[in-house]
Amino acid sequence: MPYSPAKLGPSPILASFTRVKIDRASFAALALLAGAWTWAIWSCAEHWRGNPNYSYGWIVPVLMVAFAVRRFASVPATNMDRFHQNFPLWLSLALLVLAPVFFGVEFAREQVLHPMIVTWLIALFPVVLTLAFCWLAGGANLLRAELFPVLFFLTAVPWPPRFEQPITAGLMNTVAAATTVLLHLCGITAHTSGGAITLRKGVVGITEACSGIRSLQSGIMFGLAMGEWFRLRPLKRLALLAIAIGLALGTNLIRTFVLSLQAEWHGIAAVEKIHDLTGSLVVTAMVVAIWLCGRLLRGRVAAVPALDFGKIKERWFGLSRNLSGGIALAAVALFIAGVLGVAAAQITSARMEARDRTQTRAWFSLRDDSGVAQTRIDFPRDVWQELHPSSGEAIRVRDPRLGYAESYHFFWKPSPWNRFVLVHRPDICMPGVGWQSAGGPEPVRVSLSGRDVQLYIFKFHRGEIEALQLWGVWRNGDPVPLDYQPDQVLRATAAPPEMHLEGKRRSATEIVSCVIAGDARRPPEPQRALAILRALFHYQPGDGG
Repeated sequence: MPYSPAKLGPSPILASFTRVKIDRASFAALALLAGAWTWAIWSCAEHWRGNPNYSYGWIVPVLMVAFAVRRFASVPATNMDRFHQNFPLWLSLALLVLAPVFFGVEFAREQVLHPMIVTWLIALFPVVLTLAFCWLAGGANLLRAELFPVLFFLTAVPWPPRFEQPITAGLMNTVAAATTVLLHLCGITAHTSGGAITLRKGVVGITEACSGIRSLQSGIMFGLAMGEWFRLRPLKRLALLAIAIGLALGTNLIRTFVLSLQAEWHGIAAVEKIHDLTGSLVVTAMVVAIWLCGRLLRGRVAAVPALDFGKIKERWFGLSRNLSGGIALAAVALFIAGVLGVAAAQITSARMEARDRTQTRAWFSLRDDSGVAQTRIDFPRDVWQELHPSSGEAIRVRDPRLGYAESYHFFWKPSPWNRFVLVHRPDICMPGVGWQSAGGPEPVRVSLSGRDVQLYIFKFHRGEIEALQLWGVWRNGDPVPLDYQPDQVLRATAAPPEMHLEGKRRSATEIVSCVIAGDARRPPEPQRALAILRALFHYQPGDGG
């Protein structure tokens, strides 16, 4: 019997072709979105892994997907299936020329050229892309529904240093001052000097890790997440966000107060015993408190039906009808351009690094035949987490001939983030824990293991105690001059080109130091610090390896 459209409806062959086209459009859209989000998460993961302030970032994509699926299941379907948008063929093919743009962005990310701008560009790419697909597939209803879950990902993107560093510095000073007030209320004598609290038994330093910036950032994320979890109205969400910020700062202040009490009652060394425990407790308390506040703000509501994944699947295939063949072709073109650009940037970066003579191992090592009475000591956990060296050791010397000293050595394998190590310089960090500069840095060239080495002498005093620190820093084996400012390292201002701070090539960093103490009657002498350094370390530079 011949085929009759009037009697039998659409041709089976045509219907089959339509289904294939719909499937291809859906697959192309999903592939492009998956690739874009993978790129963004991969770019941010380096910060989540390397910066404790953003370690919460790993949970953000999971929450984003959960919120997006829940909203997708509950969004009104009115007019969504009838929405349709064509995409010109020429514009789809023109997207292939974006491959050089992807190459430039990925190459800049790999070499850490303007990293915050690049990271935010990469993070915004899947955000804009996802919202565009929501508009093309479901119109304004779907766009409004998925707006918050998609934008929620941006809570895991690192803050620009020009914005983050002033907040961190302000929090350090504020926490120190507020803790001192609480100590005074308890009848404990305490004084502040910058981010340091001077107590009867020593000095408690408020480092970046204890400033509250980490609690603040994670508190903002969790406050927004709980507002979505409990489906709060906008004003209640803002109230919960304000509460979360207050809880983040308040719990961190309580932690600093407890650590200060521990130092006052049991000595500075006892702080390390409860440092991590108090950190875990205050984070747990903050999370539970934010959850409880969100639950109270929600009040009594009707029971929310469970997710119907069958309905979600049916709605997805319904929306896929709105993705035309032109949109599918555009998605494929953009996906190919992205893959080619990113892959080419990775290959180019790898070849450039292979041509460079890059230091990959530490050139300073502990001597086996030092002949000095010494003890290896553990670094404070917060210091190690803050610096994230590839390797390092701390040595305490108690020698009848050379006296008492503390020495340390750090090495960082090539990484774009090694530049931030340069901020942790003695004349920058020591005043933060109560020491006052008494001169320096004074450059001095010394012989170590028969080789000429550039070091610097820093002098400090605190009360009647005088301290001398012999310190040196190298990048890829070359000594770093100390005529730079912290803002240049943090990218707040331009750094001298000769410092080669941009990128990760030739960025291996090494620091060695020796600290000795004395007083006005027996001031610390550079010769003694140098003798200790020579006795502890062997210096053997090499060509890259």
